[in-house]
Amino acid sequence: MNHTALIIATDQNKKTQMVNHLSATGLFSQIKPLKSSAALFKHLKSKRTDMVCWAIEPKKDQTSWIDKLHADEQWHDLPLIAFAEDQQGLISGFQLGASDSVHVEIDPTELSARMNRHLERWQRLLELRKSKEQLQQLALTDPLTQLGNRTVFDSSIKRASACMQRSGSPYSLLMIDLDHFKKFNDNYGHQAGDTVLRAVANAIKTSARDADTCCRYGGEEFAIILPDTNAVNAEVLATRIHRQIARASHHQPAGRMAITVSIGISCADQNGAADPNQLIEEADKALYQAKNNGRNRSKTWQPKCFSPRLHFVQTVAPQLVFGT
Repeated sequence: MNHTALIIATDQNKKTQMVNHLSATGLFSQIKPLKSSAALFKHLKSKRTDMVCWAIEPKKDQTSWIDKLHADEQWHDLPLIAFAEDQQGLISGFQLGASDSVHVEIDPTELSARMNRHLERWQRLLELRKSKEQLQQLALTDPLTQLGNRTVFDSSIKRASACMQRSGSPYSLLMIDLDHFKKFNDNYGHQAGDTVLRAVANAIKTSARDADTCCRYGGEEFAIILPDTNAVNAEVLATRIHRQIARASHHQPAGRMAITVSIGISCADQNGAADPNQLIEEADKALYQAKNNGRNRSKTWQPKCFSPRLHFVQTVAPQLVFGT
């Protein structure tokens, strides 16, 4: 079986005896003796571990690393087996927090049965943990586009706002809306519309950085939260998205409407909105300005203090010319 056991013991004879016992069970592909509890946590952080075995040694303080192990959510259910030489040692093992406490002279068949039971339970727990993580991911993912859903958007923009208020570093928001999407659905059907939504989502994801949070805000509207990003750099991303969507539109079946989007941009910094709701409102206003001014373009909201007359900066989407 492909299991890994770690052994902690200061006495070399006990360490050798425990290695031999575990090897005889045939349950482990790797048995690794360690010199200290510090080595244990170093191993846990980087490599797979299925069981930790340690030797009960009188007059030694062995509780600190065990408490630390139990305090870690990732490892508090990891099988922890104490090996003892007498009845008092067996009891101490349980008192210290061991999953099981066994005599160093235990019958090999009994030891194998006990170890196998603990390993089976650990594997079930790992499978349950994986299923839980998958369910959590599903709950936070839009099923059509595989982007984050509205829950992800709400929590992410709150975190970005809190970070900005602590550090003063700006963050930006892009609100993206497909142009004439209802007309597209009416002309070509909802399946074609779903294909377009997926294509736009892919263009957004391809254009964004790893640190950015891309979400389906609702219907044909998308949003991107850009941490540590001012308005100028947000406009660069908007231009990149327009280019990617133009390429996606080029690969549509002949005769179909072109895919374009309008983008509203707002930035939270020392001069702009600090409240997420205000930032969303400003990005929405910029988006509607982009729609009203001809679509297929970006608009950036500017605070009134920047200019008494002009509160938007417009960027017309780049037109891609494809050769014949």
